[in-house]
Amino acid sequence: FSDLKRHDMGADLASPADEGSIPARQFLTRPLWGLAETAPFLHDGRAPTLDDAIRLHGGEGAASRDAYLALEEQDRAALRVFLASLTREPKVFVP
Repeated sequence: FSDLKRHDMGADLASPADEGSIPARQFLTRPLWGLAETAPFLHDGRAPTLDDAIRLHGGEGAASRDAYLALEEQDRAALRVFLASLTREPKVFVP
């Protein structure tokens, strides 16, 4: 669930300054695996919820953000449940 490339995420997510040769608006795509254990979200922890994190995406992430916002709330909630299920530890259930 990641391409491990840098992407322009827009002005709203930009760092205060460039980091060396990396522009302030560019971020490395982190894997979604393990997302359930990483709150708060985004590179600087400014998003307390997954919904907040998705809504803050701009730049190359704007189309995905807009597609998320176009969903009915029930479908957005289902997507958030799925994302929150992405853990690093396998879950084994014994009946």
